[in-house]
Amino acid sequence: MRRLWSLLICMALGAWGPAALANVVKTEHVTAELVAERSAVQPGQSLQIGLRLQHIPLWHTYWRNPGDSGLPTTIDWQLPAGSQIGEIEWPAPKRLPIGPLVNYGFEGDLLLPLRFTAPADARPGSDLRLRAQAQWLVCHDVCIPESATLELLLPVVAEGTTPGATAWTARFESAAAARAQPLKGWTAGLQRHGRELLLTLESEAQRPAGAALPAVEVFPFTEQLIEPARHELYATPRGYALRLRLMAEATPPAELQGVVVAQGGSGAVWGGGSAMAEFSAPLREVPRIALPEGARLLDGAAPGLAPAASGGLGTSLWMALVLAFVGGMVLNLMPCVFPVLSIKLLGLVKQAAQPAALRTHALAYGGGVLLSFLALALGLIALQAAGSAVGWGFQLQEPGMVFVLALLFFAIGLNLMGAYEFANLLPQRAASWRAQRPAGDAFACGVLAVVAASPCTAPFMGAALGFAMTQSPAVALAVFGALGLGMALPYMALVVAPGWRSRLPRPGPWMERLKQGLAFPMFATAVWLLWVLGQQAGVGAMARVLMALVGVALLLWVAHIGGLRGALGKSVGVLGLAGLLAWSWPTELPAADPTTGTAQVAEGGWLPYDEAALERFAAEGRPVFVDFTAAWCVSCQVNKRLVLNTDQARQAFAQANVVLVRADWTRRDAVITAALARLGRNGVPVYVLLRPGREPLLLPEILSQGILREALSTLQP
Repeated sequence: MRRLWSLLICMALGAWGPAALANVVKTEHVTAELVAERSAVQPGQSLQIGLRLQHIPLWHTYWRNPGDSGLPTTIDWQLPAGSQIGEIEWPAPKRLPIGPLVNYGFEGDLLLPLRFTAPADARPGSDLRLRAQAQWLVCHDVCIPESATLELLLPVVAEGTTPGATAWTARFESAAAARAQPLKGWTAGLQRHGRELLLTLESEAQRPAGAALPAVEVFPFTEQLIEPARHELYATPRGYALRLRLMAEATPPAELQGVVVAQGGSGAVWGGGSAMAEFSAPLREVPRIALPEGARLLDGAAPGLAPAASGGLGTSLWMALVLAFVGGMVLNLMPCVFPVLSIKLLGLVKQAAQPAALRTHALAYGGGVLLSFLALALGLIALQAAGSAVGWGFQLQEPGMVFVLALLFFAIGLNLMGAYEFANLLPQRAASWRAQRPAGDAFACGVLAVVAASPCTAPFMGAALGFAMTQSPAVALAVFGALGLGMALPYMALVVAPGWRSRLPRPGPWMERLKQGLAFPMFATAVWLLWVLGQQAGVGAMARVLMALVGVALLLWVAHIGGLRGALGKSVGVLGLAGLLAWSWPTELPAADPTTGTAQVAEGGWLPYDEAALERFAAEGRPVFVDFTAAWCVSCQVNKRLVLNTDQARQAFAQANVVLVRADWTRRDAVITAALARLGRNGVPVYVLLRPGREPLLLPEILSQGILREALSTLQP
């Protein structure tokens, strides 16, 4: 029996072979050693070896691309002559949020495999000594660089002797099964507009209807290229879509390479056993980033200003058209449009007895409104195609346009007061043409109404415009057309319907007094535009424009009393006006605050918009109320005065422990434009309540204390 046991022991030792030996190094945070897949190696053959790092709880090291910060683990080798070793075969990393940053790395027990090939002339019975200098950065609340000198002795066995297994064999086999495989049966594409990127992963095979897809995470190979914190994942009918963003100083790559990892370890997604697949997505420039139709947000999207489900449009074109049409009708009741509409209604009273002329004027006015909205849409599309981050009201982000509008409304006010007649300023031929075609005035009034409407976003408009600017140009034009039709229709219906006209008051002396009274809303509009200009270009620019208004009033008065008659007089007036405008044109902008990057820091307890701060508040579990506003947005200013800046609102925010953030869009800001786009919006006002662990809550464009209290009540458990 003793001889039998001895024989069995010898057979077992022969099967396992000689043991590979390694030293273990323990630092304060990591235990490191070299391990081998097999107990020995044959001459000229290869096997897997690996660097094993055991992290203490809560500490981590980094992947090949560490993310926002950190350094990847490196290994410097000293090998026997004639041997070779490959690169680290990185396993799938994890996203590691650290405050506002996101890093890519590993926690717990980590194995970094490599393939080692023994020298062809290795002598059986000898040992191969592998020496490695391993370096890593280990982090938790602080980061500490560590290193270790490690050795591994690999016995050499003769050809025909099968090396035995080790305690790590199963671990290496699992690592090989989870190794990244090529992305087969799928196509990867990358769209870019400015800094915004959309990565699409689409299956070439038809997916079963309703088939659930697990969440995935994407890790690019190139460092400092993509903002790791921006990771908005959508399921699409053909696979996935992922919103990413280039870092501020990054050069757009010709293609994006990296790995995509299915969460939960599901390898069935990529048609193989591994949950990780390598992809290469060629870059394509697009005029705007548009999600595939039917895309829906998947769980696991990055925190922050992700698209809000409440108030979203989904992908319904018909819903967008309906909302745009209704929003256009409501736009007539907004404070920025009402003065212009009042002037048009005054003209309607004058011509109430001429149905044919009224219909012509109605059609001309509607045409002016519709074509102006389409022109705005084309301008938006062209600017976005050129890489500009713009949205509804983009023209009022330019101080020069604000300056021109202030002069225009001031001149209209003087005309209504009777300071001059516009026809007297035109050349005789132009005045005659205008007299023969009175519909031109109606068309110009429609254009003016749209210009006056641009500072306002009526209810329902925000969602429709946000949808339009993520779609094709044809869809965007259709939505803007519906908006213009909705704005023009009430006035046109009033003109066409005889029953409505019969209720209009009779013309009389009261009309002249009303006309003069309507000058004061025009002057008030000019004052408001001057205040906007002061916010954009400084007090000096506002003072020069005030002097320009005085000069314009003087020129118009001189023209009215006959001082600029004849060709010579009108030429002198035109040259004088041109010189005045050139002198007063706003060119200087106030210096940006170096701490915020904006020209104006929010006050009254409101913090300036900072996406890093939003991520930090989300990590702390604090709710945040974000006010997307602009000085030129009339609805924004009304909401501030009546709701947000009241003691009642301040008390409600304080009781709910809500952080107040104000995103000032008065001047063009690509970061704020992108944040609005993620919320499905393209203009201001926009109000969003960021609730930790839940979807953002979008509030209506017109606020009330009741709406605000109801929104804050959703924070209660």
